[in-house]
Amino acid sequence: MSVLVVTANILWLLSPLILTVLGLRDWKRKRRDTSLRLELPLALGTVLLADWALFVYFVIQSATPYGMYFRTSWSTTALLILSFLAAIAAFATRTGRWQLASASALIVSLWVCIGYAPAHYLRRVDFGTVTVDEHPVAAYVYLGHPTDMEAEAFALVRLEHGGDYLLNFDSEKVRPASASAYVRVPGGVWYLRSMQRGTFAEPLPPRRLNQFRVRSNDGHVITVQFTLI
Repeated sequence: MSVLVVTANILWLLSPLILTVLGLRDWKRKRRDTSLRLELPLALGTVLLADWALFVYFVIQSATPYGMYFRTSWSTTALLILSFLAAIAAFATRTGRWQLASASALIVSLWVCIGYAPAHYLRRVDFGTVTVDEHPVAAYVYLGHPTDMEAEAFALVRLEHGGDYLLNFDSEKVRPASASAYVRVPGGVWYLRSMQRGTFAEPLPPRRLNQFRVRSNDGHVITVQFTLI
């Protein structure tokens, strides 16, 4: 990882803290006005500082000897929703509005991009080919990495005329995927639930390395061949 990327990530992490402190300092200069709208920045600042501290703790707890593994739960979802609400409420403040709104937006981006994206986002790739009964077919392939381990990748195969399948490279198993389980986003798809959830089954024996063979419900053999992982 380059020095530039590391520096950008550190700034991304510290920016919410800095902006929140600046917003609270602006509130402190004008706190003689005891109206509710002037007290709101203090409440928002307190929430944002706590949210930021919990995110840092979440990242530290996610570190393993094999890389980062982010375990989200109902509590992290609650913190993400709280960050969204704080971003909306920041626009009702008289003081520190842009600092607190920016800090809230940055905390939301940290939770979404770092905490949730690994287990929910799959990017579009072009190094997978799909055949049905050994005949090439049009399909879209997406790849996701819930952990830092390349071998634990997941792939979503979406046939233009057929079903969708989720492939688990770690267990070398597969399960059917529903189009209602994900939404398309720029550059890929976002799984509504963690891609690791669900019951995966043994596929047909592969004939080549980095190959998955699945028998569809109507008896056809779907072969997915990856040329690079």
